[in-house]
Amino acid sequence: MAQIQDYKGDFNPEFKFTDFTPEFMSELLRLYGKLYIGIDGFWYLGVKEHINNEMALKVDLWAWDKATRYELKRLTALAGIAGNGIDALFKLLQIVPWMQVTDYKLEMDGDTRGTLTVSRCSILEALEREGQGREKEICHIVDAAILQKYADFFNPDIKVTPLFLPPREDKSGLCCKWEFTLE
Repeated sequence: MAQIQDYKGDFNPEFKFTDFTPEFMSELLRLYGKLYIGIDGFWYLGVKEHINNEMALKVDLWAWDKATRYELKRLTALAGIAGNGIDALFKLLQIVPWMQVTDYKLEMDGDTRGTLTVSRCSILEALEREGQGREKEICHIVDAAILQKYADFFNPDIKVTPLFLPPREDKSGLCCKWEFTLE
């Protein structure tokens, strides 16, 4: 892991991110992903604690609907991602903030089918440690809505289907698996 010594010296008003090593920038990007997910979790838990879980889930879906629209426009423009196929969608998934804190594999099976397999998910691990069974709501409802929103941005004919979702018996095994098909 890159250490803060990559950020050396006195204050420099001419500082640029290009002054950092690629290793440091990679770790910083992962940390930004964790911070992004952290704030999502904190506000969800705040709504859950002050109102109830039903309202927290409702607001979570609302917030992710807004966030994905905001994120999609900016990330696709920055990365120059164009197209209306699963390949364009998978290019996006590689750079969204929350994917930076998961271990995953994207596989294309021709132009009309692909899979996302998640083998480590910090969100799922936190929900499992919590022990309230909320992983079923988050993974089945929220994640499904987010992934479908991403798919619809590229092509409303891309269908997202869960192949495996929590709860899981083997806490060290597969977290989830999704199929993307273009009909």
